[in-house]
Amino acid sequence: MGELQMSLAKAVYQTVPVPYADCGYYTDITQPTPKLVGFLGRVARRLGVSHLDAQACFHLDQGMGGGKSHALVGIWHMISCPNAFFTSELGQAVSAEAGAGQHAVDLSRVLPVILTCDGMSPGKTDPRFGPATDLFGRFLWLLFADIPNRMDRYQHYSSLGANKATLQAAFAEVDRPVLVLVDELMDYAMALTDESAIGGMPGEQAFLNALTDAVDDQAGVALVIVMIKSEEDQSGYHPAAVAFRDYLSPRLQRNGETVTVTEPSDFAQIIRRRLFTQANTDDVAVSIASAFTATGHQGAWKDQVYTPLGSRRTLAGLPERVAETYPFHPDLFALVSKEWTVVQAFQRVRSTVSIFARTALFWSDEHKAGRWAPALIGVGDIPLHTSALEALLSSGVLAGNDRAIQGFRAVATTDIVNTGAGGGTAFVLDAALRASGVDAGQPVPALRMGTACLAYSLVPRPRAVRGATKAELLAAVAGPGVDYSAAEEVFNALVASPAEGGLGALERSRPGRGPERFYLSIKQTLNMYHANALAMVSGEESVDTVWVRAQALAEKHSFTALHKLARPEHGASAAAAFAGLDSQQTRLVVLDPRRWTLLNGRDQATRADIDVAYGISPGLPSTFAASMVMAVATTQRRDRAKAFARDYMAWNQVVAQLAEDSEELGAARERRDQAGRKLDEAVAWAFQHYAFVLRTDNGLAVQYKTLPEPQTSLSGRHVWAALVGDGRAVQANQLSADYVAQLITSGQYGRDLTPKELFAHPYSDPTWPLIQTDEEMRLALFKLATSEEWMLTDSDGVEIRPASAAQIQSATLQQQLRPRLPLAPPEQRNGEEDAAHSRTATAETPERISECGSPAPGSSALTVQVPAGGATEPSFETTVISIPLSSVTDPLKREQVWHLLREVASLVDPAKSSQNDLQMVGLQITISAATGETRGMLGKASQVPGSSSRTEQDDL
Repeated sequence: MGELQMSLAKAVYQTVPVPYADCGYYTDITQPTPKLVGFLGRVARRLGVSHLDAQACFHLDQGMGGGKSHALVGIWHMISCPNAFFTSELGQAVSAEAGAGQHAVDLSRVLPVILTCDGMSPGKTDPRFGPATDLFGRFLWLLFADIPNRMDRYQHYSSLGANKATLQAAFAEVDRPVLVLVDELMDYAMALTDESAIGGMPGEQAFLNALTDAVDDQAGVALVIVMIKSEEDQSGYHPAAVAFRDYLSPRLQRNGETVTVTEPSDFAQIIRRRLFTQANTDDVAVSIASAFTATGHQGAWKDQVYTPLGSRRTLAGLPERVAETYPFHPDLFALVSKEWTVVQAFQRVRSTVSIFARTALFWSDEHKAGRWAPALIGVGDIPLHTSALEALLSSGVLAGNDRAIQGFRAVATTDIVNTGAGGGTAFVLDAALRASGVDAGQPVPALRMGTACLAYSLVPRPRAVRGATKAELLAAVAGPGVDYSAAEEVFNALVASPAEGGLGALERSRPGRGPERFYLSIKQTLNMYHANALAMVSGEESVDTVWVRAQALAEKHSFTALHKLARPEHGASAAAAFAGLDSQQTRLVVLDPRRWTLLNGRDQATRADIDVAYGISPGLPSTFAASMVMAVATTQRRDRAKAFARDYMAWNQVVAQLAEDSEELGAARERRDQAGRKLDEAVAWAFQHYAFVLRTDNGLAVQYKTLPEPQTSLSGRHVWAALVGDGRAVQANQLSADYVAQLITSGQYGRDLTPKELFAHPYSDPTWPLIQTDEEMRLALFKLATSEEWMLTDSDGVEIRPASAAQIQSATLQQQLRPRLPLAPPEQRNGEEDAAHSRTATAETPERISECGSPAPGSSALTVQVPAGGATEPSFETTVISIPLSSVTDPLKREQVWHLLREVASLVDPAKSSQNDLQMVGLQITISAATGETRGMLGKASQVPGSSSRTEQDDL
């Protein structure tokens, strides 16, 4: 097989001889899977097809053993020996992908810039990179490798600095397609954290940031960066290295495509291509599958094994599944590719190849030696007495848990078979079964069944169950001509008590209503179970749980509405994310911490999104932004909550794995519940911030506030109390009418406001406080409208006196709240006028009173004759108002006169002829004004029949 772990540095620099450095060998062992072909094709398209817009930047972040290095070596062969590469099966598939659309692909002029970061030290020179000591310098040295004046060009561009313009100029000068490969970047980041080198980290970050931007804008240049993502990386990195990755990751996402080159469905093809000479095995696979099917259709095998296995493992689909996995059994591939690979530490392709290679080699040697070998290599055929056991235990399937590895090593050598095949419970049991005449058509059925039980016991299975069912263990020894009753005898002997010769570590469980399960226990403590389960929980799952718990804990309390805003689909804009939130309500909006958090130096995107939501940045109209308050988590505290979420989820898995009669189940449930309480506390603690909009001297601005311990912004009660303290809200039923009057007066609106406008202000105007209900505003306006300083008028200016707060209409635009005109000083009124005015007021309805208020100084009011009750005929009266000629230079006096004239205009309004029974009118108007200013009034007077007018010079 050569080396399982490929190295780009070994292939490029030939530091040690490796077989895959030869292009022919590499293409021979490489299966052209869709994702690998697609990745290589897109790189080739970018480099080899001119004048075509194609993806430029690629980020490989798949987990360890996921085929990244294999893909990089493929890129190297593709550009360094294109003729040999493109004549292979892999190359032809890549060529078709790259040349889609009848484009010619030419990689003969590609200039490689290979930065293998696991083989260089920051701040140190290396013969491969000339005088350069950082990534930028090494990049330049390799870029100008074919230029005669290499040193001159290196020094020239070095002096310009590592920025986008410099890089674009350098690319333009070489005038060739350029492939930049940056491998194992996190190894270099870790080296940068050394005390002697950490000062160079900002410069390296700046270069990589500029590189991702420059490559994207430069035709014919491709960049491939390998930087494993944190969820897939089991290494313990220095905090500065983690910050380095956190800095670069969003830039790679912005400018490039995140690529994976393998997926579980490819494993069968990859492994067969890697292990075996290519051959047409369809006929033999169909023949063997037919033999299995013939046995399986026998009554007991069908009823007791294949039917209980479920729809995905039926006999009907067996021929197709065998054709895909031959010479391995489909059940073995399903276990490894669908169940073992969910363990983050499992090395995927590398581990799978290693385990399968040792297994295939063992059975191939057995066959060559003339000994029995299975028709298909299945779950029970991993030879645990060979090096395959160590390959299995070191694969990462046990998540690096040393105690679990030691425990399963002991179980395998004690309960299954000793190293070298000299003993073990199952091994001994096979000899006893043979001696008793049990013939299952194979020499070691108990060993195969016990091995399968071990394989099914290593990790929790789907739905958190553990171990294998009886049907799965019987299927491990099934095959052409195998007698069911003999296989069942082997099963019964294996699961018998240790005193009867059965497996000593075997445990049973029956989860829910499902079938009984059998698994090998290593007698772990709860903590060991928990450690294994913890390895199964990914970072993405844990932060999902944080969001789920945050939604459950959020409560609106004093707010009218509560919104739980989940992160939108990848790439959605802030405007799309916050659309639909605007309404005339007080809203508490809880932001999903998977997208939005504050602080920790990584909150620029969050703040930018919130600016859009509040209408400060363009993108989303927001009429009622003033009444929206956002609850936001702290980045660091969210990460702490993630840790508690992982702990809680792991204990959930432990509880699911334990049998109902387990002595440890009660303790596991208690620890799960305790972890759940800690999770809720951590989630509440994570939501430390709240945000609202405020009007400042410079315009609208978002205010970010922090709640004191132990309050949380998930609580509407806590947030409202804090807003009251900030002056942005009032407590329930505490809205003062005087405060509202002050807000109206200081608002400088330049006009009187309608009730609809006043009711909207607490929701739309950030200078007004938030109120809990509209009834508070209704009560305040009622107090104002019935006060001596303010009054409510209709569209004609007539005062409306509401009898109760309920009569204040919140949606009307036909009324206005305005300051009440002050009464004239008492000394300007005589008693007779006061009495007459009093009698006039009593003649009006209580709800409508003329807005002119008291008579103007010096005027007289006609006494109103109110007839005795019961008259049916209309009565008429003549009203004469006389205002002596007097000065109106006083604004107050002028406004009083204007109100009187407006009331006269309302009485003679033709539109109200059906409402006002107006019979006669006579006017005498005397005005002393500047010459010419009454010309318009004289023109109107001349149009009224019977009117007369005259104008005299005044020596005023």
